[in-house]
Amino acid sequence: MDFPKLLQNEQEIECRVRELASELDDYLGEGDVVVGVLKGCLPFLADLVRELRHGIEIDFLALTSFQENTGRVRLTRDLGIDVAGRNVLLVEDVVDTGFRLNFLRNHLETHQPAEVRVCTLFDRSDRRVLPVEVEYSGFVLQEGFIVGYGIDHLGMFRNLPSVVSANQAILDEEFAKGESKLVDEILKIAHGKETVKC
Repeated sequence: MDFPKLLQNEQEIECRVRELASELDDYLGEGDVVVGVLKGCLPFLADLVRELRHGIEIDFLALTSFQENTGRVRLTRDLGIDVAGRNVLLVEDVVDTGFRLNFLRNHLETHQPAEVRVCTLFDRSDRRVLPVEVEYSGFVLQEGFIVGYGIDHLGMFRNLPSVVSANQAILDEEFAKGESKLVDEILKIAHGKETVKC
């Protein structure tokens, strides 16, 4: 069996989120807007905004998954608040090829904000196809397939406090057979307690 591996534990994520919030306090001011991209950003965004010093507003965007063989996405939820003339922080869980981020940045610009910056928990810069800018990133990621802390697979694992890398092919094979050995191992690893000082 190809065993999963702990990539970032709960304490490491907590420490890095606190550091990011400190950096963001220099950019975001009173009344600025944090925009999350549903659904993967939720744990990260929730932890991040609780660490910010200034009063900000929060809103969300949602997209369809990439349409096979097209590289296209479609907006399914737009902003509900006016961001014109305000700084906007776009929060993502993972940025990789840049296609999705490029689409989101271009869309946000149509709302005429003062500025848009991006904050992602994981930056897969080695997979970048479009040269999009990511101003704030928690961790540089080189693992192929990860789950936890908002990042799912078939709707599972978003609630895990840690991020675990695993073999997607084996996981899919187990799902198809109704087995759960790898799932159980992922859950065990993600909930393991390890103390890290910030």
